[in-house]
Amino acid sequence: MRTIKYIFVQIMMAWGLLSCGDDFEHEPLGNTGGSTIPGKITNITVRNTPGGAVIKYKIPDNVDLLYIKAVYQTSGGVEKDVKSSFYVDSLVIEGLGDTNERTILLYAVNRMERMSEATETVIKPETPPIILVEKSLSPAADFGGFVLNFTNPTKAEVSIAVMIKNKETGAFEPYETLYTKQPQGTFSVRGLPAEKLDFQAYVRDKWDNSSDTLSFSLTPWKEDYLLKSKFIYKYIAGDVTWSSYNGTPEQAFDDKLAYYNFAHTAFPVEFPHRYTLDLGVTAQLSRFKFYQRPGDDVLYQHGAPKKYRVYGRTDNPGTGNASNVLEGWTLLMECNSFKPSGLPMGVISSEDVEFAAKGEEFSFPREAVKVRYIRFEMLESWSGMKCSTIGELAFWGEIQN
Repeated sequence: MRTIKYIFVQIMMAWGLLSCGDDFEHEPLGNTGGSTIPGKITNITVRNTPGGAVIKYKIPDNVDLLYIKAVYQTSGGVEKDVKSSFYVDSLVIEGLGDTNERTILLYAVNRMERMSEATETVIKPETPPIILVEKSLSPAADFGGFVLNFTNPTKAEVSIAVMIKNKETGAFEPYETLYTKQPQGTFSVRGLPAEKLDFQAYVRDKWDNSSDTLSFSLTPWKEDYLLKSKFIYKYIAGDVTWSSYNGTPEQAFDDKLAYYNFAHTAFPVEFPHRYTLDLGVTAQLSRFKFYQRPGDDVLYQHGAPKKYRVYGRTDNPGTGNASNVLEGWTLLMECNSFKPSGLPMGVISSEDVEFAAKGEEFSFPREAVKVRYIRFEMLESWSGMKCSTIGELAFWGEIQN
């Protein structure tokens, strides 16, 4: 083998392709002008955006140019840089938590990491998303807590944090946080006693910028959790057969949310699909949660209800009325299931999974009638399949003596 290599080298030298004196150095691909300092960036224009800016420029003529770099200071005073490929003529500054003017230094950088002289430009960010969201926060007392209505016009990824005042220490402590990028919504904060309480709320983004703090006081409305041990499934005229491939209709209120633990209609059966419950107590209902059957292949698909109605009544419906299946029932609300990501069926995001795992919450109108019996009327599934599934149900309200 060594003889073969020797002969190959001798042949290459004879052809003038190798020289014993050649020094082999690793050099950057392209023009050897990589050792030349790139020219400055010119023709800069700035378009300010919420919490940042888009900077457009003319790239210098240099075949060994690798990227453009912008250097600036964050709202916290930390130096940061953003890089953009030489294939494009602009870069984006984002994540600034104020509207202060700041100087941006722009550099052209070649393949040997040599930088041009700096070109300065000034940006003045528009109002950052965290401030827009914080200014929109609107608290209102509700059953068992309160709601925070908000708008997020830029659809930024933000968190809304709620703090509650400790009456013993006087300090505000973390209570609950909502992570969202929805353009608008309602943050429901629950599990609180019916007494005057002090709260604070602020908004944070993924760059750790925080808004000013909103302080408010309110008294939550009294609310009871309805014990599922008192629920009784009822089959009456007009209902479809609810059976599970792995259990019974009672699995919709057994406090077990799992892939193989759910109620399921027979299939295929034309809509509507009705499901009736005796809550075991009469209550002025405040809200309920509908939990979909969990699983990547069934969440927001398969038999997950997309549109449905909820009816109620106080008196026992008995076996129902086959000739008028809704006789004696009062329509309490119409519900539309919500998918945060808006992605096509069969594609779900982590936000979808987290949202569904908490249960889709629906609030009953304050003036809704007191009820003991609840009836769901499924109108459409997410997939269009002629079946319905229920992972779990939960109800809250003020129990009547």
